[in-house]
Amino acid sequence: MATIVVLGVVLVVSGLGFGWYALRPLAVLPRLLRSEVVAPAEVSADSGFVVCRGRAESVGESLDGPFTGEPCLGVEYEIAERALTPSEVPFTWRDLDDGVATVPFELRGDSDRVRVEPESRRFALDTEPETVVVPAGERPPERIESFLAVREGVGPASAGPLSVLGIGTRRYVERRIDLDEPHVIAGRPERTDGRTVLTGALVITDRSPRAVVGRRLRAAALPLAVALVFCVLGVALIAIS
Repeated sequence: MATIVVLGVVLVVSGLGFGWYALRPLAVLPRLLRSEVVAPAEVSADSGFVVCRGRAESVGESLDGPFTGEPCLGVEYEIAERALTPSEVPFTWRDLDDGVATVPFELRGDSDRVRVEPESRRFALDTEPETVVVPAGERPPERIESFLAVREGVGPASAGPLSVLGIGTRRYVERRIDLDEPHVIAGRPERTDGRTVLTGALVITDRSPRAVVGRRLRAAALPLAVALVFCVLGVALIAIS
């Protein structure tokens, strides 16, 4: 009986963990849906949560996409490899590396602008991803190969007889804040050095707020389903013990 109770508690705790992971990105969605999209000229430090649309322009610094080399003002990347994991779902994507980098920039409208200072660990980049897939056994493009050469912990792709099944295939995903392109940025403006700045926990997208809501809800569906199953099974085991 004690073993069943322990297993039930473990399932409930795991379910709550999955639930937290799934629900955390959804916390901002009600404010996204309630807020009207405004121009940079309408953003002030006295505003609460705002959703602002404009064109992202450099203030002197820029970055290069790690996989595409495209100039940008912020980038988020992920590297995953197709792996055979008998203990989980077979042929799943195993995360190998990820990262994010940003520089300050401006969101410009027709008559004004607002400065944006994303904090690399406190913003969500909901832009259209660009994905490079390298089949198992093949060398990646030169730019990706150079990037991997300076990354610790990301070795060569897996190779072997299972490569014919796709084991070892790698997926390089890059999301960017592209220069001189329209973006929507949501967050709380602050007054810094005498000017209004959008900073902190920002949502940055090249789509509409409703598109962001839909994407995040779809991404949360599976983790929430797993969380519900774990919690129900855990409670059931505790109840029958």
